[in-house]
Amino acid sequence: MLHYIENEAKARAEKSSTQAIIENVSRRHILGGALLASGLVLAVKIAPAIAREPLKPYPTGAEGMSDKTVNDPHIFIAIDKSGDVTIVTHRSEMGTGIRTSLPMVVADEMEADWARVRLVQAEGDEPKYGNQDTDGSRSMRHFIQPMRQCGAAMRQMLEAAAAAKWGVDAKLCRAKAHTVVKLDGAGKETGDSIGFGDLAEAAMALPTPAIETLTFKTPAEFTL
Repeated sequence: MLHYIENEAKARAEKSSTQAIIENVSRRHILGGALLASGLVLAVKIAPAIAREPLKPYPTGAEGMSDKTVNDPHIFIAIDKSGDVTIVTHRSEMGTGIRTSLPMVVADEMEADWARVRLVQAEGDEPKYGNQDTDGSRSMRHFIQPMRQCGAAMRQMLEAAAAAKWGVDAKLCRAKAHTVVKLDGAGKETGDSIGFGDLAEAAMALPTPAIETLTFKTPAEFTL
């Protein structure tokens, strides 16, 4: 019996000595080792976050759907006097997060603070909101461009409203972090700013800008 116990203890010790030791290794350490081992060098081009690019429409297949798409900020966006923003989400949630992701596209493009955004689910009304068939995992592909247009149009309306208040050219106004700031002739901020709430009524009263006049925060090559 003693001989068996000694052999069993020896076997367990040998097995323990061959087991892998798990360490807490950082992602940077792993990637660094992988790059050194493979000799792979990657070049990544990062665009400035504040880049403004002209609108570059591209085909998504959305125009082949019934009722197609709608991009009017008067339909999808509301701003109250406190500055809080309400964005209508017209697609139904099916587990892919689309109910949130499309409004986030609008909020990002119009420079709204996401912490001050409220979502409202649209009623079924395709002539008003565009196609609402939430199927085929196509919502982002079909509606990212219309939602970018919607947010960009609202941003331009806010900037136009600020320009009217200051009596300056709209080119000297830029939406930034839930406000519109004034720029000098060199494009630098002057320190003057107006919150979205103070511009809401005037901005929402403006007509929707023509698509060809819109600019995007993010260059077109970074879209889907």
